[in-house]
Amino acid sequence: MARFFAVLLLVAAAGWGALELGQRYLGIQRLVIEQIHISGCHGHRLLEAQKIAEDLCRDKPLFFFDADQLQEKLESLLWVSAVLIRREPPDRLSIVIEERQPLFLLATKNGVLLMSDDGVIMDRANQENLVPMPAIVDQASLEEKILVELIVVARELKEQQPDFYVRLTEMRWTDRGEGWTSKGPTVFMEGLAAPIYLPKEDPAKNIPNFQALFLEQFINDPGLSGISYFDLRWDGRIPVGTRR
Repeated sequence: MARFFAVLLLVAAAGWGALELGQRYLGIQRLVIEQIHISGCHGHRLLEAQKIAEDLCRDKPLFFFDADQLQEKLESLLWVSAVLIRREPPDRLSIVIEERQPLFLLATKNGVLLMSDDGVIMDRANQENLVPMPAIVDQASLEEKILVELIVVARELKEQQPDFYVRLTEMRWTDRGEGWTSKGPTVFMEGLAAPIYLPKEDPAKNIPNFQALFLEQFINDPGLSGISYFDLRWDGRIPVGTRR
C-alpha cells in the first residue's frame, strides 16, 4: 500500500511538473476560469447571478472548483427555477439559468410582489419584470389556502386560454352572486366592469363560448355597464346578470 501511494505521488508530481513547464514554455492554457458566460436572464437578475459566479469561480481551476456550491447559491435566488453548469476548456464557464415565470401580482402591505406559477414569491414588481398578468388585490384572497386555489386556476387559464389570460386585470375568490353560498374563482377583464365567474374545475372550459357571446352581443353594446356579471360555471349556457 505504501508503495502504491508513493508511485501515485510521483505520477501526480510528474504531471504537475509537466503541466507547469508546458504552461510556462509551450503556451499551454492553465485551465482556470477566466471567462464566465451566463444566459437565460438579463438586467438586474443577470448582474446578481454574475456577481455570485464571479465571487465563487473566477481564477479557480476549471475542473476542480466547487460546482455544487455555485449551483446551490444560484438556485437559492427566488427567481431561479433551475441551473445548468458547463465547463468549456480552456478557460470558460457557461451557466444557463431557467427563470421562474410570474403568474400574477400580489398587492400586499409590503408592496406589489410577483408570484410564480409554482407558488414562489419571486421579487417586487417593477418596470423591468412586469408583463401582462392579473393581480390579486382582494385581501381575503391573499390567504394561503385561497392563493393555492387561484394558482391552479391561473395556471390553467395561462396554458389553455393565453389570449384571455393576458387581458385579465384581477382575480379573486368570492361568493358568486347574491344568495349563492358556493365560493370560487372570479376574474375581471380589461374594459369590462362586470365580474366573470369561473368554475372551480376546468376553469377554462367555457371561455371560448364566452368570447363568442361577447363578440356577438356585447362588444358594441352601449348598455354594457348594465351587466352585473357573466357566469361561466354552467355547461351549454352562460347566464348574464343585469342591474335593475
